[in-house]
Amino acid sequence: MPFPLSYPGLQCILEHLEAVKRAHIIGRAPSLQKIDKLIPLRLGNLTMDSDWFNNKLTINKLSIKCKKDELKFERNGKKFSRQISVSLEVKMKKLINYYISGRSKILVDKFQLSSKFHVHSLLPDLLPANLKFRLNFLDAVSHEDFQAAISFIDTCSFPLKTVVTIPQLSTFDNQVVKLAETLKLNLGHYPRVTVEDLKKLNNKTVVFEHFSFSRVDIIPLIKYHIETKKDIRTTFVISTDDKDFINEMLSEFEQAFGEFRCDLDGVNERFIPESPQFSIPINNESRIQVYALEVPEDRCRLKIVIRPVSEVLGS
Repeated sequence: MPFPLSYPGLQCILEHLEAVKRAHIIGRAPSLQKIDKLIPLRLGNLTMDSDWFNNKLTINKLSIKCKKDELKFERNGKKFSRQISVSLEVKMKKLINYYISGRSKILVDKFQLSSKFHVHSLLPDLLPANLKFRLNFLDAVSHEDFQAAISFIDTCSFPLKTVVTIPQLSTFDNQVVKLAETLKLNLGHYPRVTVEDLKKLNNKTVVFEHFSFSRVDIIPLIKYHIETKKDIRTTFVISTDDKDFINEMLSEFEQAFGEFRCDLDGVNERFIPESPQFSIPINNESRIQVYALEVPEDRCRLKIVIRPVSEVLGS
């Protein structure tokens, strides 16, 4: 007869069990319900979306779409719905409590909060005020979503591995933004990211996406570093699907730094054919490589990379 699992063994299994499966098992095992809240919960992703028509909660692969009198569930292509007689707020609080609330520790790889059409997201208001997530990746585009999301992050999560947001007047002074390892900024209709904005960023990588009429003063930033001989420690990536924009920007680099054109033979990247590459010296110890890539599997498949390298180490 096999021995029953010890508490440490049971704790390890439940902690690393996929969250939705875990909830399904716990709901049918009264003996486990006594210890479930004491064991850390691990989520691959937690997403809260709101628009004019729906509030949507996604936990890993389980999607729960909430309307006035109906809940729609979808997981692994399977769908079913349930009519509700209580208010949407009451039902959502019960769902959040069932899956998330009251845990000793909640570990989330990616937390996304999104409200569209200037709609206030209902879901953050339904989370307990003392609820905190330990997370790696934050995606909150609007200023309101970003501030709401920050209030639910455990301080031990900082600095975050990745932050996705949009530029606001306060973005470039925000410590959560500045200290993230990777920062992705969706420019949208933000008109211009200035040299002074760029100087404030200390991230290892900064990615600018979705250009329309936006501008990033990356060439003036490089010129500033050439003049001051200060190292650039951040890799900047300009990412778009607009080929004309890429060609226009490469032309601007050609005019500004044409004397530093270089084949970059040691760089193993998928350059856009016939596009110019540059190796621009900053001081005796560092330089900046500039090149354009095509990444077919990425939604913003065209990229210009501005990458600092060590003159001594060659990397």
